[in-house]
Amino acid sequence: MALYTPLDDDDLALIAQSFGLPPPSRAVPEPKGGVNTNYHLWSGGERYFLRLNEGKRDGDVLFEGAVLRFLEEARFPAARLLLTPSGACFVPLAGRQAMIFGYAPGEEVARAAIQPNHCRRVGEQLGRLHELSSGFTEERENPYGVEWVAAQLRSLEPDGRGDPEVAAALPVFREELDRAARLPSAPRGLVHGDPFAENVLWLGDRVSAVLDWEMACTAVFAYDLAVALNAWCYGDDFDPQRAAALLAGYRSKSKVDPSTIEALHALARFAALRFAVSRVHGYHLAELAADRLVKKDWRRYRDRLSRLREMGEAGFKRLIGA
Repeated sequence: MALYTPLDDDDLALIAQSFGLPPPSRAVPEPKGGVNTNYHLWSGGERYFLRLNEGKRDGDVLFEGAVLRFLEEARFPAARLLLTPSGACFVPLAGRQAMIFGYAPGEEVARAAIQPNHCRRVGEQLGRLHELSSGFTEERENPYGVEWVAAQLRSLEPDGRGDPEVAAALPVFREELDRAARLPSAPRGLVHGDPFAENVLWLGDRVSAVLDWEMACTAVFAYDLAVALNAWCYGDDFDPQRAAALLAGYRSKSKVDPSTIEALHALARFAALRFAVSRVHGYHLAELAADRLVKKDWRRYRDRLSRLREMGEAGFKRLIGA
């Protein structure tokens, strides 16, 4: 999320009308994140969330719409996707796709406040999602997979776009990209793709909503777990108690094939690489002002990657209690 394409009152009213809503009485841009343009909307006495997809194909947005409709039918806690009177999940605006979501109650948990219990609950939701995925028949390859990371790295050659710290990280990033060409296989299906703390809302100790399904795709289940391990189980270092809780929650809701556990270290390294590189582009080198983009530090994922390399496969298995 960010504010790449400012929308005026006429734009907002047109989008709202397309979804059968009255003109918004209030609209507040949301500068968090780095992928799309987003607004909080108040219309007809209700609160909504508007996303203007940046740089996406219609097929990508239609896949997300299919995922959200599937999850709603399965009563999985995701934000409600509004449809137009004709049943469309988006309306075109300025070459982009505008979507509206129902307001999802709940609060984010601050990174410094994450406890093992949070990790267990997140593991439960991922396990439930992966068990449900057998009923979802549509396919989408990971749009942020190895080929995408390779293209992002090429654009940083040869000197990190003039940034010495990025340039110093490039040799390690290249090594990890080479390893990622041989990622292990494991059971696969629908994955969220981005289970970060800011994408999970809480009411007390209960998950009230899992947000932002735009990176959902069909991939190995281990990828979701690997992203979650990086996102939820790392403070100044990886936390064994949090990691054990995440895996315990997952196992309580899903049958875990041994190959999923075997694939986790390699996938965790790839996930750390993927988010380090995307944060270099999406935040570190971005030119939007602070009021239009809340930046995230790419070095935190560089550091996760370094730690995963240091601990190796054996140390990683001790971390997760495997």
